[in-house]
Amino acid sequence: MSGHKPCSIVVLRGSPRASGNSDQLADRFCETAIEAHAELHDYALRDLEFSPFGEVADDHQDQLSPALNDIVQADIIVLTTPIYFCNMSGLLKGALDRFFGFLKSDYLTNPEPSILPKGKHLVLLQTQGEGEERYDALLEQYGPGLDKLGLNERHLVRACGVREPGDIQVHPTALQNVEALAKRLTAS
Repeated sequence: MSGHKPCSIVVLRGSPRASGNSDQLADRFCETAIEAHAELHDYALRDLEFSPFGEVADDHQDQLSPALNDIVQADIIVLTTPIYFCNMSGLLKGALDRFFGFLKSDYLTNPEPSILPKGKHLVLLQTQGEGEERYDALLEQYGPGLDKLGLNERHLVRACGVREPGDIQVHPTALQNVEALAKRLTAS
């Protein structure tokens, strides 16, 4: 691998609960990525003070700004969230709203509406208390915005039926899927 730039990953942890199930999925992804010598930028949104209404601009800086700057350079963006009231957590939604700042001012008519370089992968690691028949369409729901950002390479790993911290540990398929995805995306 000498001479190759290491894969760069930004993780935005959307759970308000430290060490919860979605954090544990993120931990598995991060451990696997580190083994592959990836460059990792890991942010727990619960620890940051930020406004969901800011822009990615020099005139608006808060504790989320370094993560947004890292996303511009990243090869892989990993979003983690439990499902709360039928959607991603408010923390993650607030951070995702800031992705609007990655769009050019003429994004509605510009054939290249995003300032983000092409080829990034977006990974959503999602945990939920309910069964797999629900909440499998978050990436589809946010698809139009993600398309405008050029985030066309999207991957979803869900763990269903996990409520209490640690439930994910008896959900080996989700953990295995996260590990396999991290290996595949960081191999180069």
